[in-house]
Amino acid sequence: MITSSVALLVALAVIGLVMDQAFKEKTLHLVKERLESYVIAIVSNTSIEQGELVFPDNYPTPRMNQPGSGMYAQITTAEQQWNSPSVLGQDLPEVIPVALNERLFDAPLEFQGERLFRMRQGFEFVGDNGSTRLTITITEHAGNFYRELAEFEETLLTWLIAISAVLVSIQWVIMYWSTKPLKRLMADLLRLEKGDELIFSENYPSELRGLTTSLNRLIENERSNLSRQRRTLGDLAHSLKTPLAVIHAELDNSPVDREIIQQQVMNMNEIVAYQLKRAAVAGHRTFVTGVPVIDVLDKILKSLEKVHHQRHIQVTTQIAPGAEFYGEQGDLFEVLGNLLENAFKWCDQHIDVLIKTLYMEGRKRTGITIEIGDDGPGIPADKRDDLLKRGVRGDEQVKGHGIGLSIVTDIVESYQGQLEISQHPTLQGACFKIILPP
Repeated sequence: MITSSVALLVALAVIGLVMDQAFKEKTLHLVKERLESYVIAIVSNTSIEQGELVFPDNYPTPRMNQPGSGMYAQITTAEQQWNSPSVLGQDLPEVIPVALNERLFDAPLEFQGERLFRMRQGFEFVGDNGSTRLTITITEHAGNFYRELAEFEETLLTWLIAISAVLVSIQWVIMYWSTKPLKRLMADLLRLEKGDELIFSENYPSELRGLTTSLNRLIENERSNLSRQRRTLGDLAHSLKTPLAVIHAELDNSPVDREIIQQQVMNMNEIVAYQLKRAAVAGHRTFVTGVPVIDVLDKILKSLEKVHHQRHIQVTTQIAPGAEFYGEQGDLFEVLGNLLENAFKWCDQHIDVLIKTLYMEGRKRTGITIEIGDDGPGIPADKRDDLLKRGVRGDEQVKGHGIGLSIVTDIVESYQGQLEISQHPTLQGACFKIILPP
């Protein structure tokens, strides 16, 4: 605010100086033109008769006929000098002759503490007895000019001060009003730092809405990650209760069945590995570079085709140009890898992969839609919801493709996405559809 106010005042000061200079130059130009016209009028009323100059008796302004009026006319030749009646009793600077047709304007001319305007021009009169050169001089007191200039500068300064005060006040009001959303944002951030469960509202100006939207998504991300980590720890603790209880009970027996203890230890290792894998889901990231989907898909398909090369499975892919996944590359590998592995496992001969770009209003980056279908036996409608349930104990999902689907579900939900299971319209097998918003 201070910088803009100073800049405004400097700009107004420069405008004032320019206006003052322009007024001064224009007024001085008018003085010069007036004195030039008086010179022409004087020379027009001057003539030469019988070899002698006849000086004018008519004057271009009545002031030249009034002694001490401040407007004086003089005609100077080599032999004589003529003065208008206004020169009577006045002490004027010495007239220095100028060359023929030369015109000089002295502005101002300092003389005895006074400022004068003087216009001189050289002429030549030709008569029967020869020619006579003369210099016509018009002198004017500059007091009126500088008084008018001072009055103008005083008026200009008064208006500039008034305009400056009004403009600075308006500018401060506008800037105070325009920075209110920033102050509100700072207050919301302070409340957030104190631990309030705050989500920024959508009634911020459009200039800040992108920032607040990103902050909201970042906050939701962190809260979701924290909730998922807490849930994973809870699931891990709950899942380990049973094998630990079995081991504890077996240790009280004599002799101890090492095979039972070994089996429970293996179960615990698998549970820990599974829960760690779930905890490693990165989740949605607000500030991240897009990962080209086609690169990840090609790597997964090449690996799976090598594993299942004896079955000669045909994979049809349709990928939108430039489709990108805004998140951790490992999460995309997990989603595509688990779903494609299931498709390769359960399909008969055909797999269809469709990836489209998802646009949403107000979002600069894009989301994606993934559809993976096969011509296998499919998934009964009454079992689809069970496969997507959350919170199932880890020891209930240790074996089979349930682990992969559970991880896929966690990843999709961490990106605020959706996972749907249906029947593929063409291949008639299972179809997994994932929607990951921008």
